[in-house]
Amino acid sequence: MSAADLPTARSGRTAVEVARQAAQAAAGIMLATYRTGIEKTTKRRGDFLTQADLACEKVALDLLADEYPAVPVLSEETSAEVADWRSGWLWVIDPIDGTSNFARGTPTFAFNIAFCRDGEPVLGVTLQPVTGDEWVAVEGAGLTVNGAPTRVSEAASLEDALTGFGLGYKYDRSKLMLGILHDLWPGILHAQNIGSAALGLAYAASGRFDLYVHSYLFPWDMAAGIVQVREAGGLVLDRAGEPVTIYSEGLAAGAPGPVRDFVAATKDRPWR
Repeated sequence: MSAADLPTARSGRTAVEVARQAAQAAAGIMLATYRTGIEKTTKRRGDFLTQADLACEKVALDLLADEYPAVPVLSEETSAEVADWRSGWLWVIDPIDGTSNFARGTPTFAFNIAFCRDGEPVLGVTLQPVTGDEWVAVEGAGLTVNGAPTRVSEAASLEDALTGFGLGYKYDRSKLMLGILHDLWPGILHAQNIGSAALGLAYAASGRFDLYVHSYLFPWDMAAGIVQVREAGGLVLDRAGEPVTIYSEGLAAGAPGPVRDFVAATKDRPWR
């Protein structure tokens, strides 16, 4: 598949162009409000919502409604359910992944958008506004970072792996993940939690992490990252070592060797 094989927008533009425009528009909103006394509300312990989340979502939804009026959208804040997500085309959006970081003035947050066909992500764009880094992947066409073709790292095993991990908001699962990392240590090189699954997966796709693991995710957290890692020559598996879907709740992603090692090392350990 190439960008030309994806459904064309009503304006005649490609899906990649539309996805990148949505990301740039959202990034502009984030940068305009970043570190400016952001007001936040609490959705649950540790999980926040800001007006910027809603504004970023609206600008993306308005664009997609205009360009792809017949395609449903799954988005974190206002349209979080699609009945038949395995059939046809579907946009999946996270307006700000890493809202807790954004609200505190920490620069690790991103806009995430994916285009799925019959439940499988085939286009993924992630934009980190503060750095300007942009990850774009299309099924069959590879991954680019800031326009340059990029691959997963060459780390061969778990003991060589700079490992990113996420904990999420299910604290029982977070405790299990911390226990797994504790028991693996020092059998991994380093462990880092940057507070954004979108960036964790993008980093794994581009070799900034060798491995990224998370035990509790939603479609908007990982849909873009799934295609990015795959197109960069990496591997994405669920907790059981099977291929992921956008509704898999946990995953290991990155260079194939560390991913396989992590799944094998934790096969008898519950992630949930």
